[in-house]
Amino acid sequence: MKRIEGLRKILDNTFQSFNKESMGTKHLHFADLFKDFAIQHQRRLGRRCSKRPSREKGLLKQLLSRYDLDSDVALLQKALLDPYIPLGMIVRTLFSDVVGMRFYINKQRPDLEGALAIELLGFAHAFLQIRGDIATLFDPATITCIPLDGKRHGLPRDQWCRLCGTCCQIGGVPPNPPPGVHYPDRWTVFLSGTSIENQQLCPFLFQYFGESTFFCAIHRIKPVSCRKFDLKDCQKRRVEKNLHA
Repeated sequence: MKRIEGLRKILDNTFQSFNKESMGTKHLHFADLFKDFAIQHQRRLGRRCSKRPSREKGLLKQLLSRYDLDSDVALLQKALLDPYIPLGMIVRTLFSDVVGMRFYINKQRPDLEGALAIELLGFAHAFLQIRGDIATLFDPATITCIPLDGKRHGLPRDQWCRLCGTCCQIGGVPPNPPPGVHYPDRWTVFLSGTSIENQQLCPFLFQYFGESTFFCAIHRIKPVSCRKFDLKDCQKRRVEKNLHA
């Protein structure tokens, strides 16, 4: 809980800095800035180009300039440049308009910039902690469907799962591990959705090098409820109305 409260204090400072920023000169909305960066970065990863073009560099610089704390800038930069961070799915959830039966949330609203910045930082924080835990507490070559070593290993294709990531657009699941597996304490709050502000996406969902392909970072030790999710559940989920436009 202390770690969670500490993160919230950091995010509060970020939110205050955003309020000061928004009172200044007109600037590109945070949502548009992130979407533009995500498009450029995913394209580069897909082309297997290691050198970042000037446009991507400029977008990243502008994105990071919205944060005052050096620690936030370093954390976010590390996360956003990781080949497995699900940029495409973050765009489709966190930065997409919400359309429900009785409500609508336009993510282009100026007053939402600070909240979006807070939520992105929280997701990046969780993503990096999960990456570190997998590398130090488990064998990443065995708990995930591919080794997480930055190389383009082939993903499994002989299965019903299309690796679309739709089922992972969730606020949380019961954090019950399969028999014989023990999760780190912070994974409990990550899985249950009680750590990230306004969680709309499971932080254990990774993306494959900018492609529209997503996979579970803990596929072989994922929670019991996720293991019970089968083809029929998938088909039902895919036809349900999505909350995000």
